[in-house]
Amino acid sequence: MAQALPARPNLHWLRKTAKDHLRELRTQDPQRKLADAQFALARQYGFSSWRALKAHVDQLHSTSETLDDEEVAAFLRHVGAGRIDAIKAALAKSPALVNAVGPHPYWGGRPQALHVSIETTRRDVFDLLLAAGADIDGDNRLYEHWSPLMITYDKGRSDMRETLLARGARIGVVEALMAGDDDAVRRMLRRGKAALPPGPNGGSILAFARTPYAIGRLLELGAPIDIKDRWETTPMEAFSRLGPRGQQLVEHLRSRGVAAPPEVHARVGDKDDIAKMLAADPSLIENDDIILAAVEFGHRELTQWLIDRGANPNARSRIGSEGTALHSAAFEGDLEMVKLLVAAGADIHAIDREHHGTPEGWARAAIEITNNPQCAVVADYLRGLLT
Repeated sequence: MAQALPARPNLHWLRKTAKDHLRELRTQDPQRKLADAQFALARQYGFSSWRALKAHVDQLHSTSETLDDEEVAAFLRHVGAGRIDAIKAALAKSPALVNAVGPHPYWGGRPQALHVSIETTRRDVFDLLLAAGADIDGDNRLYEHWSPLMITYDKGRSDMRETLLARGARIGVVEALMAGDDDAVRRMLRRGKAALPPGPNGGSILAFARTPYAIGRLLELGAPIDIKDRWETTPMEAFSRLGPRGQQLVEHLRSRGVAAPPEVHARVGDKDDIAKMLAADPSLIENDDIILAAVEFGHRELTQWLIDRGANPNARSRIGSEGTALHSAAFEGDLEMVKLLVAAGADIHAIDREHHGTPEGWARAAIEITNNPQCAVVADYLRGLLT
């Protein structure tokens, strides 16, 4: 009698199981091939061929229950907030939610639950989703082509990354770039290979390089050097948004003739270059982008140095929600930066222009969005200043 398939089989699981079976077969016959293991697995589950088994699993997913977008949105909100009991109840009712694509609970795009669990550092939710059959490679087409593995690199979630890699997560060109794995990049982008894949976010794939070698190789292959992505970010800005670890990449791109505006230097904490720019043009101290960049990336000494020279402690962003420097520090849960700005005259009553929230409100929102307990400390501190 054929063995029953698991309740929620997926192609990743099938391929991994076939590879495991191949290792067993080769203990008896080293000449056995993957096709032999795939055929044996198909027969084990009552199918005439691997192709028939694969088609059946594809059909299961294509004909799975239709989920209302509001139901998916509610599920993703539970994931973002870490509501374990609500997540379990939703999955018990609608198992297909585990891989459903829906509106992001906090910003744009349409991710899956696994993406959101990584972004919000919800390790318990992450594990629950994997146990429920979450696709480790993700359906990333409506999320600017960001895979779960890419998010672990971007957000520094090394523990989740190790789990995904141990489970066989696919490593493509962008993942290899973000890993700083020059050997893998060299293999994937060897001379004569096909054209570069598109860059996530609709920009240049160059923005995802993490080593000088990768920058050079991508430029050899024609990667755009200065185009902006959907969020108006150039590769130079993307490198600076890595903070101090991006300084080497910033300098390498500068050596290729790409200009680095002062806010780029502020993001990586390069006070010396900012000092040179101010010496040449003292009016730059009035550029709010510089102090905003220093605050966002936690450079307290640089922020104080800028304020001492006349920078505006109430600097306001010109993009996004258009919050102030204090909003940014509060959202990051950076209590020392918040205190520094308040002491310099930052307005604790300031309102951002999209959500109409105060810095305290941003800190309280970030408790859930970023799962950072320091945001609660900041929120309480700012609340105390109001009494």
